[in-house]
Amino acid sequence: MDTRRNALQLLPQLARIFRYAAQSLARHPVLLALALLIPWSTARAETVEIAVPKAAVAAALNVALSSVRIHVDNYGDRHGTSWHEDSSYILLPDGSRRRFSIPEYTYKVTRFRQLKYYIDDFNTESIQASVTGNRMEIRIAFENHGEEIKARCVRRRLGRWNECTLDIERDIHMSNAFISVSAEPVAHKGSISIDNVAAEFKTDINIANRLCRVFRGVCGAIERKVRNELTNQIEELVRDSLSTQGARDAVANAVRRAASIRSYIDPAWKVTRVVSRGGNFVVTVERPD
Repeated sequence: MDTRRNALQLLPQLARIFRYAAQSLARHPVLLALALLIPWSTARAETVEIAVPKAAVAAALNVALSSVRIHVDNYGDRHGTSWHEDSSYILLPDGSRRRFSIPEYTYKVTRFRQLKYYIDDFNTESIQASVTGNRMEIRIAFENHGEEIKARCVRRRLGRWNECTLDIERDIHMSNAFISVSAEPVAHKGSISIDNVAAEFKTDINIANRLCRVFRGVCGAIERKVRNELTNQIEELVRDSLSTQGARDAVANAVRRAASIRSYIDPAWKVTRVVSRGGNFVVTVERPD
C-alpha cells in the first residue's frame, strides 16, 4: 500500500516535468528536431565472414553473364563498289546493346583490281566461368560455322570500278575463336560483381592456299589485319562494356539471386568485402540481428 501511495504522489511531479519539457521543445525548434532524430530502435547489423566455395561464385557468374552476346557483322548489300554495312553489337547483362563499327578492309591486288573483305555474321555461342587464384576466368566462345570473312572483287575497266569475278576460293574462315576474360570478384551494391576486367581475343585463321599463291602478300596482310586491328577492337569493346556501371550492377543483382550463392548468403544481407582464401572466397556480410 505504501509503494502505491508513493507512486500516486509522484504522478503530479511527473506531469509537471513532461509539461515543462514539451513547452521547452515548443520554444526551441532545434531541440525538437534533435529529439525527433533520436532512433527508437538500437538494433545493429551483425558483421560476419562466410566462406563461399569458389565453384559457387563461378556458378553464379555463369548465370549472371548468360545473356551476354557478341555479334560481329559489317557485310551487307552492295552499294556502288562496297558491301560495307555495320550491324555489330554486344548484348550486356543489363539487357542493353552497345553497338560498334568494323571498317571495310581493302587489299590492292594491282592498280586496277582490289579485294574487299568483310566480317559476316560472326557470333558467340557459349560462356563458361571458372576460378584461377583470386580471379574469375570467363571464356566466351564463338561459333565455327561457315566462312566468317567474306571477300568481294572490284576491277577498274574503262575508267570505272565494277564488281569482278574470280574463279578462286577467296573467303576466309576463323575457327576456334574465343575471348578470354579475366576479372576480380568484388563487393558491389551489397552483392558480388566483377572489376578490373581484362580481355584477350584469339582465333585460328584458315586461308585457301591457292589464294595465297595467286595473290602474293594477301594472306599475310589479312592475317595482320585480324590479329592486330580486329583483335584490339574486340578486346577493348569487351573490357570497356563489362566495366560499365550498368553491367556491374546487373551482375551484382543476378549473383544475389543465384541459387549457388543463396545457399550461403541471404539476399537481404549486405556484402561488404570479398577475399580469396584457398578454395573459397571469404565474404564479409552485414546481417540484421
